[in-house]
Amino acid sequence: MSGGPLFRDIMAINYFPGKKVIGVGARISDPLTALSQTLQALRGKGLTLLSLETIPNLAEPGEYLLFMFLDVSGAGERTVEELVSRLESSGAARSARIISSPIEGLVSDSYFDFKGFLGNRAIIFGAPALNGFLKGLYSTFGQVGAVFLYHTGKSIGRTGARYYRDVLNIRDLNKQYRAAEIFFHALGYVKSVSLNRSDKTVTAILVENLECILVKDIRFPPTCNWVRGMIEGVVEVFEDASYESQEVECINNGNENCKIVLRPITARPL
Repeated sequence: MSGGPLFRDIMAINYFPGKKVIGVGARISDPLTALSQTLQALRGKGLTLLSLETIPNLAEPGEYLLFMFLDVSGAGERTVEELVSRLESSGAARSARIISSPIEGLVSDSYFDFKGFLGNRAIIFGAPALNGFLKGLYSTFGQVGAVFLYHTGKSIGRTGARYYRDVLNIRDLNKQYRAAEIFFHALGYVKSVSLNRSDKTVTAILVENLECILVKDIRFPPTCNWVRGMIEGVVEVFEDASYESQEVECINNGNENCKIVLRPITARPL
């Protein structure tokens, strides 16, 4: 066992109102055996299983991580300790850890060292915090803030597209665009996005674009700068060319969705 960091792909804190919740995490080698023995060990213990999952341990190939939330209102922590001891002695789990919380019903899967995104350390930037960031940026810098967001987003898009394209070994151009759609959704920027390519012109349709939702009362449209920059950076990597983009439709202009059109920059005659 390498002893390296335990990554768990991005997940928010869990809240179970009115319940006394404890989390249990462990390393496992055989998910099916571990799940079967865990469910069997829970029978008749007065513990209510709220959530149970296994995921690959990206820091240790061939190993999995088990995590579950238990309502111990009808039993107690001692029962959980006995459960963990039974699982470890059977060989189904190892390096088990019990996580309790001082706030009733509020628990995080802190068995893991870091939140991650495909094995890289990540942070969760919730909508309230992002709203505060955007308000502070625009109130302090005005239009310069919009320019900053665009260029920052573009740098993020370029770097992310290169890295994850290589990590996932995606060479087909159409599949690269489909993967980008999954990433934008998974990271919470949009409810969904479609990236449509036609003769090197790319049209992005964004459903519930979070950036525009948050700046509705802060900026006049077009209001998509950060996400537009990210999409432009991604497209430039995929197409290996320079692009310019324009938000031609925006929910803050009364349109149903946000629409961004990206066109290659052609050399202009001197």
